[in-house]
Amino acid sequence: MTAPHLTSVVSDRSDVELAAVFERVWGARGYETRVRFRGPDVHVEATGKTPEGAKRDLRIWITTTGTVTADKASAFVRRCERAGIEPYVAAVGGGRVASDAHRPGLVVLDAPAIAVEIREAGVESFVRDLAAGASGAGGDGDSEALDSESEGDESEDAEDDEADEADRLTRREALKKAGTYVAGGLVTYLAVEQVSDFVQRSPELRAAVARRAAWLDARLPDVRLPTVEWSVPTPQPLSEESTLPNRTTAVATPANATTIPYADLRTNPESLTGTAVTYTGRVEETIERDEVRLALVAVEDDRGRLGGDVVARWPTGRFFDDDIGFRLLADERVRFWGVVAGEGSISGGVRYPRIDVSVLEKP
Repeated sequence: MTAPHLTSVVSDRSDVELAAVFERVWGARGYETRVRFRGPDVHVEATGKTPEGAKRDLRIWITTTGTVTADKASAFVRRCERAGIEPYVAAVGGGRVASDAHRPGLVVLDAPAIAVEIREAGVESFVRDLAAGASGAGGDGDSEALDSESEGDESEDAEDDEADEADRLTRREALKKAGTYVAGGLVTYLAVEQVSDFVQRSPELRAAVARRAAWLDARLPDVRLPTVEWSVPTPQPLSEESTLPNRTTAVATPANATTIPYADLRTNPESLTGTAVTYTGRVEETIERDEVRLALVAVEDDRGRLGGDVVARWPTGRFFDDDIGFRLLADERVRFWGVVAGEGSISGGVRYPRIDVSVLEKP
């Protein structure tokens, strides 16, 4: 029977299996590699030298099920640029990169491009063996170990020392542990079991655990979970100032503005709503959304050290580059005055203290 095309093999791989592939590809090129799990995201980092002898660092964000949006791509590229790392995104299978998410310097790898990398690194046999191991994972024998690359069966495992036995997770052990939790309706226990320290150290083991967890889940009784009612909070207006015309307006700095220590502001910004404040800081990111300009600013303390982030916002068009005398770009140092307006986020992520800005200038 004709072997499947390498591109098809790559497209059928999971996140953690692709992580194992990239580890092998860059390891074959002499790079030191490691896999990092950031929540649901899987990253592979590689450090080495180019043929010319220059140091090279890169980070590959792998997705086979999700969509890389413009906001996520911007944040990923920004973090990589600050660390001097080349940003890559590998989107295959059900993963994709949104049409507006492409950024300068961001390398997007699809299945054909990854297949080329595999052939150039000479690790195609490893990838096909990995795929063969995944396709043969549906057997019913309890003696098969979750580590698909471990050698020998249970009789051989019995001869290993106690340390090796402690590190090995067999299907029978997983069934026993799962049975303990089924009575409580915790079907998701299998997912929790996958994050043991031992499994996390190897993407091959993590992929094997995922396959066995699916096998176990298909044999567990259905558990009816309670229905959760969700309510969406009513959007709040910016403030009364947001009704100002969409143009620059000369506004005097508040005479009673104060610089509240960031720790106090971060702890309970809602209790300080309406308080006039002023801060100096460095712009990290700016966006425009629904006629509102938002800026994530790392504010300084009284010694000039960066204390933490705040979300500064104002109606689009209030401050023009020509009027404030400089362009509002990332890493620009600014000083602003305004009032505390609770909490907010710049792109739907982490929430920070929010300040409605009335005056903006370059210190």
